[in-house]
Amino acid sequence: MSASFFSGLNAIIPIFILMGLGYVAKRTVLDSKMLPALNTFVYYFAVPALLFNASRQQDIQHLLNIQGLAAFSVAALVTAVLAVLGCYSFFQVRGFNALVQRGLVATFANFAYMGIPLIMGVLGQSAHGALVAIILAGNLLLIAGAQLLIEAQAQGALSLTKVWAILDRALIRNPIFVSTVLGVLCAIFNVTLPNTVDKALGMLAPAAIPVALFCLGAGLQLHHNQVNKGELAWLIAVKLVLHPLITYLTFKLLGVEDKAWLLAAVLLTALPTGALAHVIALKYNCFAHETAQAVVLSTLFSLLSVAAWTALLR
Repeated sequence: MSASFFSGLNAIIPIFILMGLGYVAKRTVLDSKMLPALNTFVYYFAVPALLFNASRQQDIQHLLNIQGLAAFSVAALVTAVLAVLGCYSFFQVRGFNALVQRGLVATFANFAYMGIPLIMGVLGQSAHGALVAIILAGNLLLIAGAQLLIEAQAQGALSLTKVWAILDRALIRNPIFVSTVLGVLCAIFNVTLPNTVDKALGMLAPAAIPVALFCLGAGLQLHHNQVNKGELAWLIAVKLVLHPLITYLTFKLLGVEDKAWLLAAVLLTALPTGALAHVIALKYNCFAHETAQAVVLSTLFSLLSVAAWTALLR
């Protein structure tokens, strides 16, 4: 086990080296005014180009794995319920919005900024279809779903206009989501791009992984906040240990035979809480400081958890 663990650790250490360089640069040579521009480049240009290329080059059967998507979705819902029950029972958390936000913290992973380099680096091209599909499903089910639940509770019911407004903000204006959908459509209809456009995307896409990790490290904030440490530890443990374990068991119980999907789903759910969870917390003014801490601490501890899952699965 020790040899396989260190093998898994070696596979993901480059990811954390790039994050570490970003963290050090932010505190030494990087002007803080430059970070938003770098993040804008990654979010609106580099990552969308990478996901567009990855999705348009996939066989549609690899993207629309109904069993795999069902297993991923069921595992996320089961994990969210267990996280919420733990917070309700052991930490006396009350309030619908507060519980929904905790479920989001325990299930929404850093699918794009860390998931892309991890899956592409560790599993290679065979898992690209699963990566693209899970990024789409994660944003739709978890980010849009959490907002719909909160809005429905606030208003008693959701009008079509309100649902459309939420989907518009969470998905339609999200360049990562849109670029992936466009790539899938290109795959379905076998669209061939002009050679010049294809070359431009080929030049832009490779910048996504290193720059995204650099920006992620530069954005880490390790300052201390007054939070319930027990509850925070519970949510991080659910995110890094319980969520991938439930995902693994769900894939096995549902009989998903595609090994690339199994490996990709488990590793993606073993990733730390994604920053979009903090965006939702700020939007609804709920559990915001704690969510920020969960993002930072789960990112740090994920070095060990992802290495362990990588070692166990490879």
